[in-house]
Formats: sequence, C-alpha cells, structure tokens
Amino acid sequence: MMRQFIRGMPDELIEAARLDGASDWKIYRHIILPLCAPMSAALGIISFTWRWNDYLWPLIVVNNQDKFTYNCRWQTWWELTPSNGEPLLAYAILVLIPVLIVFLLFQRLFLKGQVGAAVKG
Repeated sequence: MMRQFIRGMPDELIEAARLDGASDWKIYRHIILPLCAPMSAALGIISFTWRWNDYLWPLIVVNNQDKFTYNCRWQTWWELTPSNGEPLLAYAILVLIPVLIVFLLFQRLFLKGQVGAAVKG
C-alpha cells in the first residue's frame, strides 16, 4: 500500500528538489515523508485494528486463559455466561474503546489520506 502510494507521487517534485541541490536523504525527509503522513496514519489504524481484533491465532497458540486477548476472553465468557447479555455488551464496549481512541487520535490524517487516495486517478 505504501509502495504504491509513493510510486504514485509526481516525479516533478523529486526533479525540482534535485535541481535545487537536495540530496536523496533530504528529498526523502522533506518531501516524501510529509506527503506519506496521511497514508502512514491510515495504514497504522488498519494494522492496529487487525491486530486488536485478532482472534484465531491467540486462540490456537495460547494455552492459559489468563493470557488470552480481550476478544478471546469475551468469546469464552460468552460461552460460559447464561443468557444475560448486558455484562457481555458492556465488555464488548470496553474492548472497542482502544480502537476508538486510536482512530480519534489519527482521524484527521486518516481522512486526509482517504480523500487524497480517492481523488488520485
């Protein structure tokens, strides 16, 4: 995803920086990295959400229920608890809070990256 984003950048930016006498490191640091900030935020949010919602791998690998991830604990609690759903829904909201906080912290960059990717042809 990042590779395609960087390859989609106009070559004129890099050529103009080279004409101004910028080195490769300076081009990377002052031109490419600031333009990649929205895409990095979007990729970070997506990656964090995938890791946070990971269910199958921890369920297979971890043998001790004390070391389960929150999603695995929620599933085992769901299986062991009677039909009363209010505590389970409250726990599901608690599991959602870290993902929501990460999204709210990077929302501006995430939306800028999405809009920029949609405008490019």
